[in-house]
Amino acid sequence: MDTDKDILTKLLLDAQDQDDSIRSVAAGKLKQRQEQDFPDFLLSLSAELLKDTSPPDCRRLAGIIFKNSVEGKYSEDDNRNIKRWINLDELIKSKIKESLLITLGSSAAEARHASSQIIGKLAYIEIPSRDWQDLIDILLGNMAHQGASPPLKQATLEALEYVFEEFLGLKQDAIDGVLDSVIRAMNRTEQSSEVCLAAVKALHNVLKFANFANEDCRKRIMTAICNAAKSDEGAIKEGAFGCLTAIVPEYYMVLEPYMETILSLTTEALKGGAEKVALQCIEFWSTICEQVIKLREQKKHFAHVSSTADCRFIEKPLCSLVPVLLGTLLNQEGDVDALNIFTSATTCLGLVARTIGNAIVPLAMQFVEGNIQMAESRSRKAATYALGVILEGPSIDKLAPVVGLLVDRMEDPNIEVRGAAVCTLGRVFELLHSPALAKRFFTDEDFRRIMAVLSKSGKDVPEVSKEVCRAIYFLARGYQTISSEVDHSKKEISSELSPFLSGVINALLSASELDKKTPFGTRASASAYEALTEVVRVSNIHDYKASIAIRVLMPRIMRRLNTALDAEAITSSDKGNKYNLQALLCDLLLVIIQKLGQSCEADMVKEYAQFVLVLFCRVLTCDCSTARDKAALAIGALARAVGPKFVGLMSIFLQYYNVNLFSPIYLEVIGNIFHVLGDEILPYCDYMMDVLFEGLSERALKPQILSCFGEIALAIGKDFEEYLQAVIQKLREADNPRYYANIFDEDKVDYGSQLRQGIFKAYSGILRGIKDPKSGLKVAADLFEFIEAVCKDENRGASVTYTAVDVLSEFGSTVESWTQGLISEVMK
Repeated sequence: MDTDKDILTKLLLDAQDQDDSIRSVAAGKLKQRQEQDFPDFLLSLSAELLKDTSPPDCRRLAGIIFKNSVEGKYSEDDNRNIKRWINLDELIKSKIKESLLITLGSSAAEARHASSQIIGKLAYIEIPSRDWQDLIDILLGNMAHQGASPPLKQATLEALEYVFEEFLGLKQDAIDGVLDSVIRAMNRTEQSSEVCLAAVKALHNVLKFANFANEDCRKRIMTAICNAAKSDEGAIKEGAFGCLTAIVPEYYMVLEPYMETILSLTTEALKGGAEKVALQCIEFWSTICEQVIKLREQKKHFAHVSSTADCRFIEKPLCSLVPVLLGTLLNQEGDVDALNIFTSATTCLGLVARTIGNAIVPLAMQFVEGNIQMAESRSRKAATYALGVILEGPSIDKLAPVVGLLVDRMEDPNIEVRGAAVCTLGRVFELLHSPALAKRFFTDEDFRRIMAVLSKSGKDVPEVSKEVCRAIYFLARGYQTISSEVDHSKKEISSELSPFLSGVINALLSASELDKKTPFGTRASASAYEALTEVVRVSNIHDYKASIAIRVLMPRIMRRLNTALDAEAITSSDKGNKYNLQALLCDLLLVIIQKLGQSCEADMVKEYAQFVLVLFCRVLTCDCSTARDKAALAIGALARAVGPKFVGLMSIFLQYYNVNLFSPIYLEVIGNIFHVLGDEILPYCDYMMDVLFEGLSERALKPQILSCFGEIALAIGKDFEEYLQAVIQKLREADNPRYYANIFDEDKVDYGSQLRQGIFKAYSGILRGIKDPKSGLKVAADLFEFIEAVCKDENRGASVTYTAVDVLSEFGSTVESWTQGLISEVMK
């Protein structure tokens, strides 16, 4: 007859069976045993871990289940597991802990590892409560025991690693004792590689609690780590550099005496080519740079930060490190390991540039000059990337040679080199290009050359043209930062784009050409349209060449939108790309319409208005909210550009005016159309108001529709009085206490705030729009009643209060206009 222990072993085996039904039954029975008798269940699991005859997989799973059963955090509300362990009988807890400690010496690695993890979890629960006070002494005893086997030492060190994951309130003497034991175990001449590795991992966690400010303690720790970093074992090297990285955030400023040694170890490790070790080395130096940058920022904002906090000692080792890191860029091609090192090295070089500034430029340029003309494309590509990683930190004067080198590489015979050059140029524009700067990054001659090469490269292969689009995008964004400050009576700085605008537009259109195989474009075509939108946005429409270029662009984009609408999308991927393309084209047309509408070319917008409105309305019917909103915004821009004559297009627009198409942006555009048309919209007003009233049944739309009523009242003035009674009734209904009283759900509270803001905006527009003081005073009475109800709600959101204040601040001028009107009537 099977014993209870044998039954548990069988259940643990079945819980890992490939058959789903067997596995499910076993998991259910394990759960049942846990719930029925939790103490016995844990005791049985600890016994299973200790049992040498149990299969390794069973012992591993027993450990996982046990660990999960006691895992928790004191800081979390749900610390049920912790409470269940604390409430166990002391005798059972003692048996379990004894069993776990014995298991540390097991011949099965799975059992030792599981036991180490569980000991760490139980230490987190017990030691802060002044329980299991002899645990540390027992573990240190294992390490000091003359006959302790390497597996026992390894498991003990692993247990110490887990114990020190959290702060347990241990006395400094206990921490020092652990530190001594761990450092001794790192001695490779006396310990096996497995024990040494376990010691390094344990040290990583113990460091957080070591007295590192003590010089003797610090020397012992740093000596042990540096010795471990010289190991022939890659994992030990990696762990040692991990320890160094962990030291930096707290004790960076006391590392000066060790920098030469660490630099030497780093150089050797990076040249060794082992990925994990190399990555950890690079991480150490990246962390150093991040710490310096952080300290500099603190010095800017906090006067109490020490003036020596920057630690100038770091510049020399970083300058020595730069050539080593640059050398890794030559290995960007190959396996995944090489790519990972390349990526980490470029990130680190960027941080070094921000840390040492101008000092990196001659080091980088030496590497660039030595590789940029090499016959091997890999070298030219590495040199190009090197130019890109030093752009943040050095001054513009020092970086001046970068532009010429990049433009040369943009015409390189190798596709990847050309792509890297254009990508880097885009980064130059992103980080350093702004006409508002006192010093420009490039001369006028440089600019002419850049624009010529960009215009040409837009027709290059997709890998290159995609980067061209990105570069042009950031070039245009640089002008956008000052466009709002430009005096339009003078020549705009962005007009320096005008001579090249036609070429840039053609380049971007070439990059965005619709492929017959992919009629809805790719990410590259999306980048092209995004760049086109920014170029048009910052163009000086009052410049003749810019005006002509944008005028020619409009019908071309309209045709593309028409093509995209007519093309059939079958797969879900095609449908997504189609909607994205429609959104991009609507956004581009919106900016074109805004530009042309502000210029002498406004008549051209009116000429195309009917056709482009039909296109936008067709987009309104698609299944993508983003595309619909872009189309709605474009319709609003079209209405403003066409002006009162937009009334002639209302018969088209109203075919697409229904509740199903309503959205917050769409409703905002409705308000804009009313403002544009004013009295001209009155023939359509009844129908439009009826549809808005119908839309109030849609809960999500109600706040925006109420706000829209205010815009309509403001737009049509006294003519709104025809709808006043019905609208006021809707506002009263929306002011129903059931929307606000005793509501604690976050979404419902947010909706209530939106609804109240919509009501306030409606009242604001109505009061400013209607001209009859008698009607106005009645509306004002309703408003003050609403304000009184809102004030009684202590849980109202701040946004509601601010909106109420805005409405009240406008009310004074509204009353004044009524008073003046009444005085005029009396004086007649």
